[in-house]
Amino acid sequence: MHDIRLTRDEQTVPGSGLVIAPFGKKNLRNDDEFDFDWLYQDVVSSVIAETGMTPVRADSVYGPANVLDVVWRAIQQAEVCIVDFSCRTPNVAMEYMAAKLIGKRMIYLAQHPDDIPSDVRGLRHIPYTPLYADMARMRTELRQQLEAVRLEPAQEMALIPLVTGGVTPARAQVVSVSPDFAVVRAADGALGVLSGEDVDWSRIITDMTRHCTVGDWLDGAFEMLPAGGTKYTLLSGQQNPWHRLEATHPVGHTFTGTVHSVRQAGVFVRVSGPVNGLVPHSSLPSGTELVPGNQVEVTVMSVDSRRRRVTLALAQGRRPGGTTRTGPVAAVPSMGVVLHERLEGEVVKIAPEGQGGYVLLRVSGRERPAFLHCSAMSRQLRHDLNHDAIELGEILDVEVTSINVHQDKVCVRDVEPEETAQAQETGDITEAA
Repeated sequence: MHDIRLTRDEQTVPGSGLVIAPFGKKNLRNDDEFDFDWLYQDVVSSVIAETGMTPVRADSVYGPANVLDVVWRAIQQAEVCIVDFSCRTPNVAMEYMAAKLIGKRMIYLAQHPDDIPSDVRGLRHIPYTPLYADMARMRTELRQQLEAVRLEPAQEMALIPLVTGGVTPARAQVVSVSPDFAVVRAADGALGVLSGEDVDWSRIITDMTRHCTVGDWLDGAFEMLPAGGTKYTLLSGQQNPWHRLEATHPVGHTFTGTVHSVRQAGVFVRVSGPVNGLVPHSSLPSGTELVPGNQVEVTVMSVDSRRRRVTLALAQGRRPGGTTRTGPVAAVPSMGVVLHERLEGEVVKIAPEGQGGYVLLRVSGRERPAFLHCSAMSRQLRHDLNHDAIELGEILDVEVTSINVHQDKVCVRDVEPEETAQAQETGDITEAA
């Protein structure tokens, strides 16, 4: 949840019917396999279209942007959400919670009553099974409920800026918590969302259920966002150290730091302010022993402010404490590509969803292939991935989205033809000018 704050910044798009459901093939309670892609394509989407609405599937709107950001935008824009709790998949529960938070009108489906989460049991839902008669009945009832719910007045709660503006300190109680975020309520009834990136500047909390529980009281503040809406944060009034760190500690910078702690993942060295960088155990020379308080000379291998991670390596030729051995300081290896570069990649490995959901591409200038995940594919390419329509040796147009120097890993996104054409046209105009 690193790039998204659950505040309302999109208006409802009339006629948008968002389907929040499992995708791909899943095993039901009786261990029979069921194809939820078929259910959406041949049943649910056609029913939505029959009512004059436009079907939108949550996982189909994934693109080059952050996955959760795109799904959150689709939830906000939906006129009606159809939620299928079958198989109790975590993403469905999370997206239901987000839609519930802003009061979206929803219709519920489930193949078994126990599929519905225990804290929302009692919801009126449309039951169905793979049997033809049950599927036909579900189609009819779904169409009737869609037509009826659209006539009901919308009572969505917009998370609008506070009338006082700026930052308002407020003690708030946790009323709901999931791994990705906690919903809090202040004494005056104001609701807010606390994400894992608003807890600690030194790191992002990846599982909020380990940080807080329902009933906990937090001392934070409601903060108005530039785009409108508010968030709840525990970092109000604290300066973001990452803006300055990116300038003072670029990749390749070597400095002397103090060991903060030694963990299973490696050695954490204080970089600047509250931020520690990690020297992975796998990169430490054999026999190296470090303890908190040791002075070490390290080189910055990567800085990822979005994920609040700094990767370090012991400077080659340097002993802990600064004693010099013969040999040069470690140099940052060339990655062969640059960020946001447009490339042609040759497909060398294909792994459909369920087997990893990615494609490896051989690109010019690199020995190791580039990594293209299904969440960074266009809708058409993702469909091709899961229907054996991508071939080894096929050439894809991609753009470099991230570079991890330490792991020698390059991630890319699929570039659709119109993007490539637009980029070429822009380049032609610039050159002509």
